[in-house]
Amino acid sequence: MTLKRVGLVGTGAIARHHARQWQKLPVTLAGYYDVRPEAAQAFCDQFGGRAYPSLDALLADVDVVDICTPAVAHKECVLAAARAGVPMVCEKPLARHLQDAREMVEACDRARVPLFVAHVVRFFPQFARAHELVESGLIGRPGVVRTIRAGSFPRFGGSESGKIYGNFALSGGVILDVCIHDIDFQRWCCGEVERVFARGLTFAGHPERDHALLTLRFASGAIGHIEGSWAHPPGQFRTRLELAGDRGLIEWDSTQPQPVQAAQLDENGTVHRTTASPLAPEDDPYCAELAHFLHCLETGEPFRVSPHDALMAVQIALAAIASLRRGEPVEVATFQEDAP
Repeated sequence: MTLKRVGLVGTGAIARHHARQWQKLPVTLAGYYDVRPEAAQAFCDQFGGRAYPSLDALLADVDVVDICTPAVAHKECVLAAARAGVPMVCEKPLARHLQDAREMVEACDRARVPLFVAHVVRFFPQFARAHELVESGLIGRPGVVRTIRAGSFPRFGGSESGKIYGNFALSGGVILDVCIHDIDFQRWCCGEVERVFARGLTFAGHPERDHALLTLRFASGAIGHIEGSWAHPPGQFRTRLELAGDRGLIEWDSTQPQPVQAAQLDENGTVHRTTASPLAPEDDPYCAELAHFLHCLETGEPFRVSPHDALMAVQIALAAIASLRRGEPVEVATFQEDAP
């Protein structure tokens, strides 16, 4: 594989995790751009490379760009990369607003610049295997799919991160940030979504305890249930998957024992429990999605997540938010987002 110079835009928690994964791959971390120059310099100190004074300066000096800014800033970065002809990874959600997402996809199509949106759940081995089993026909025709993705309010980047996630206008709340993972996964397994109904706490005035329940009706007749939450105590996170067909059932729960468990007693008598996996480091889902991106650039193979997939995930998530506001189901195909 030809070595590629990678530039990161944004230097928050997800960018830091992406940087660690890029270091496992045959690429060079060329540098970073952030609206806070000191944050970009901190990445240089940790990962090497240089801090760029502007987005355009970075794009002029790299082969691929990884956009890890908050969703409200994705459009500017994606359009700039499309103009510069630089293939890009863009974190999910593709955009905060539907029209922005459409314009981003159209711009990349016109410029013929590859756009890969990092819906990482498709690369988690449990979810990838579930999709494989559905495609194989093992469980027959899917009828009901249930997923849970529940944790505490995200504070990965400290107070600044909390300000973004806690501001619905910027983040879209738990539906656009968390539930969109499972919206994309369920659509991957069950096909197009006709309508969505949602209930939740997004507009209850407690953004740090946002919680949502979504019901999806698929064109196939299947029903999807999604639970997404920021309302759990700090440090807790759980995912669950249940896929029922007319000939079988697939289940997985993150609270079940991991492949390898260890308990260590320290000098103070405290037991420290850890879990490990026999998988290689490059099997980390975040590493796997970036390796997939590089592979597709080299071979011309289609991305596992197409720009249209990412656009539909945004459309369904925003339709769910509209349903929550209105208290009624919303048809996805005809959905138009209310003015911000």
